[in-house]
Amino acid sequence: MESTRQSNWFITFMFWATMGFLYLPLAYLVVQAFLVDPVDIGSGFTTNWVTALLESDALWEPLFNSLVIGIAAATIATAVGTIGAIGFGPFSTVLPPSLNALIMLPILIPEVITGLSLLLFFLLFHFELGMTTVVLAHASFSASFVYFIMIEQLRKLDPHLGEAAYDLGAKPTQIFWKVILPNIIPGLMGGWLLSFTISFDDFLISFFTSGAGLTTLPLKIYSLMRIGFSPELNAMSLVMICLSTALVMILWSREQSRKWVISGS
Repeated sequence: MESTRQSNWFITFMFWATMGFLYLPLAYLVVQAFLVDPVDIGSGFTTNWVTALLESDALWEPLFNSLVIGIAAATIATAVGTIGAIGFGPFSTVLPPSLNALIMLPILIPEVITGLSLLLFFLLFHFELGMTTVVLAHASFSASFVYFIMIEQLRKLDPHLGEAAYDLGAKPTQIFWKVILPNIIPGLMGGWLLSFTISFDDFLISFFTSGAGLTTLPLKIYSLMRIGFSPELNAMSLVMICLSTALVMILWSREQSRKWVISGS
């Protein structure tokens, strides 16, 4: 009994220690967004920084650029990764290790090397650096993540579903749109969200491929931090935390509703 109590106490301690390690910095960042002096926790609270952020255009344009790039790159990466997974899926267990390693290579190579190689590639073919090159760079980097997510999703799919649909007279295109696609939507959503997060947060690849006329939110934050600390960054971080939390809660509630409907039926 005593050993069980000690084990439960240790598990509880490790759980709260992990949660504190992950979320205390975020909680402090939220508090800083409302402090009169962000470096002095006893300076009192204010909403001036949030108001200044809403009235300023300095960070909203980079945020919009990051959102557009993230959505476009995630969509392209999801399409490419899914097509690759569907094409290689039936042969995934017999593919040579060298081919799997080649597909995994963009994940393993350091981002600084990836960014430099993409920059040289774009310059070789005389691409004008800008939003298009950043989208293509992010998509090429994220497609590998989507591929491995979709490979696992397709492995869970009953292979006899397509055969049954074919026996019932369905054409290959109908099998994909009406049988395969509805069953891999969770993987598609997961791959898209992961690709969007990777693209939105990326700094190094954006730094190499954006050129002089485009600024994403990570690049803007980096430039501001080089000049000096700006309290508006805390306010922007607060906005992003709220948006991310709202997105997670919406997806979680939809998943819970879907499970409730399935179990209730």
